[in-house]
Amino acid sequence: MSRVLRGAWSRRGALTTLVLMTVVVVGGAVTVLQFAEAADTSRWLTAPLLLLGGVAVPSIGAELAVARREEIGLARLRGIHGLRLWRFLLVEPLLAIVLGTVVGLAVGAAGTVLATRAWLGGAAPALERPALLAAAAIAGAALLIVGLSAAAALREPLAVQVSTRRRPRRATTLAVFLSVLVFVGAGVAAYRSRDADGEPDLVVLLGPALVGLALGQAAIWVIRIAARGLTPVTEKRGMGAFLAARRLARADDLVTPIRLVVAAAVVGALALSGAVSVSGWTREQAAVEVPGARTVDATDLGAVGAVDLTEEVDPQGEHLIATAIVRNESRLPERRAYVDADRWDAVVGSFYDDTPARAASDAIDRLRSDIAPFQAAGDRLTVTVSGLEVPPARTFRGPDGEDVEVGGGRVELTLGFVTTTNASGAVTLRTPIPQDGSPVTRSVRVRACAEGCTITGLDVGRDSRGVIDGSDFVVLFDSLALGDTDLLQRPWVPDPVSVESALNSNFFRNYRPPNALVVNRPDGLQVAMLPSVALALELEDGGPRVPVLVADEEEPLALDLGGDDLPTDVIGVARTMPLVGSVGLLSDIRTSAAGSGPTVPSAEVQIVAADGTPQAMLDEVATATGATWRTLATVRESLGERHGGAQSVAYALTALACALVALLALGAGVARHLRDYRRDVASLRALGVSLGTARRAGRAELVSLTVLVLGIVVAGGWLAVTLLLDGLPLLTLPVAGLPLDTAPHAWPLAIPAVLAAVAVVVVGGRARAVRASTTRPSSLREEEGR
Repeated sequence: MSRVLRGAWSRRGALTTLVLMTVVVVGGAVTVLQFAEAADTSRWLTAPLLLLGGVAVPSIGAELAVARREEIGLARLRGIHGLRLWRFLLVEPLLAIVLGTVVGLAVGAAGTVLATRAWLGGAAPALERPALLAAAAIAGAALLIVGLSAAAALREPLAVQVSTRRRPRRATTLAVFLSVLVFVGAGVAAYRSRDADGEPDLVVLLGPALVGLALGQAAIWVIRIAARGLTPVTEKRGMGAFLAARRLARADDLVTPIRLVVAAAVVGALALSGAVSVSGWTREQAAVEVPGARTVDATDLGAVGAVDLTEEVDPQGEHLIATAIVRNESRLPERRAYVDADRWDAVVGSFYDDTPARAASDAIDRLRSDIAPFQAAGDRLTVTVSGLEVPPARTFRGPDGEDVEVGGGRVELTLGFVTTTNASGAVTLRTPIPQDGSPVTRSVRVRACAEGCTITGLDVGRDSRGVIDGSDFVVLFDSLALGDTDLLQRPWVPDPVSVESALNSNFFRNYRPPNALVVNRPDGLQVAMLPSVALALELEDGGPRVPVLVADEEEPLALDLGGDDLPTDVIGVARTMPLVGSVGLLSDIRTSAAGSGPTVPSAEVQIVAADGTPQAMLDEVATATGATWRTLATVRESLGERHGGAQSVAYALTALACALVALLALGAGVARHLRDYRRDVASLRALGVSLGTARRAGRAELVSLTVLVLGIVVAGGWLAVTLLLDGLPLLTLPVAGLPLDTAPHAWPLAIPAVLAAVAVVVVGGRARAVRASTTRPSSLREEEGR
């Protein structure tokens, strides 16, 4: 064991890199896996991290094998083969991977708790069985990859294994095949992403990493081919340019890790673009659903009750507005919303100016009409009625031998209403009508309307006690009042449905109704009774049709608050409208309330407050509704939670872990070749090349790589966003929601490119910052002496 520990300490650089790489991959995978589980999204969002980790680990395994080439060669010379040699090779990587896995599990557990608490509103369990199994699988795969790298070292000739110098070698057939396979995989992922329907498969989720690796590999080929082609040209431009081109064409310390840097940056560009798209969608969708700075739920009041509350609290109509939406996402033709068109311009104003719903918002003022609900308040209904044509009473002997009186003038009046609590109600009053035409007054208590109610209709019929009577019966309502409100101030008309019911009666096949069933007279309301059913009366509308705005409806039909059909007048068509989004119908809440029953239970009624609403108004509304105000930011957060916005967070966590993997790979590549680079500079100084020339060559090499990384990451990010972003599970869009904007934007592409370039400059600059003391020509003799 002491010999193992001494050997591990002598190779602590490579083993530390392996431990850190295992910590990052295991910790990142556990965090993303458990976050995705808590957010109810795909666990395979970890796929890009696993792929990049799988690409990065072989170089570490190769470094360990190279560091032990002399030991391997000497062991083979001493006759150590088979299982003993494998145990000799893998015990150190095994210890490093186990240590990294344990630490990675701890990091992943902490990351899970922090991430779920920050973005999901509650901490998820730190470690669960799937995470433990994933960590074990990652550890096993890492050990297998390291073992394959060691096997490659075992197959090297003995002369290569005992050599103290590293020389560039041609890529193997397997390496070329895998590089080509990456390009094929990137193309397949792009194709499947554009045709993806529903949950994406593993290839689509691997797409960003595959595209990044393909572009990184292409960048390596381009820079090597260009450097080799420019090497003869640079001979005339000085030794510095020649040395830079020569190293770019042959050296591996900075060029090879560029592939992972580009891949991680492309994944980051896609994750950042996805987060920008989700943020923009939630911002615009929240504005569609809530046309103001704050909203409070007023469903218990009903639409009319919410309107009344805004009138009471804000009589000037400058701060509060009532709206209602019936989502009906399973029955889109009935999807609709109601707004208070009278208050819209004053309260909402320019709120929608920078949104897709601006055109519809500007047209809402045209939804106004003269139609309004008939509201009254009082705890007693009083009726004065007289008979114009009263049928005489008749008597006949019934089956039981008793005399039964039929006919005569008895009226049954039923008043329908909706209370302030959005409950339907009715009160019935019965009274006999004198034959001589003298008026009679009756009253009945209506406790439900003491604080106000909306009148929905009247039913006037014969109080015939179950006996059908077809004789003429005409009455005049001299007065009809609920409290102090005269219910005859508005004209009443017969409901065609009740008339049609009387005409289709089997008891009166040849029945012909009077020419005037209802007459709105200056001195009252004249009503002719139907023989078999009560005559339903409804308020006469102020206009023939209800104006509406429509989005994506072929045959729009306006519905009142209770869900009954209304005559419809389409005044405009828009792609996106407030409240309903891209599908539905928008009408005035007051117009739709006239004669309507209670607001349907599926309606979501809200009162919206504009920015700058006085706190006293907000407090009064909150007290009346019994609910708390929600800000627009809160609505945005709820939209993200409801429609899977956490998926973009999971992908961002994956991108962060990928960036750490790439940074480790870049740093390990530089550290691996730093000694060789210093030896090369010392050799150049021994040949008479100045230290300044070597430094200029290093800076030229670094500038070339930085420019290449900037360009390839921007191009790769744009390509990945264009081809792949539509197919990633960023959001579960509602059927009538706004479309998700997945077009590439400049700054989400520029930021990862700049960060990747900075990483190359910082890490590569440290590698090329040679000092005179570390590159003395005498160090070559000292090294040969060792």
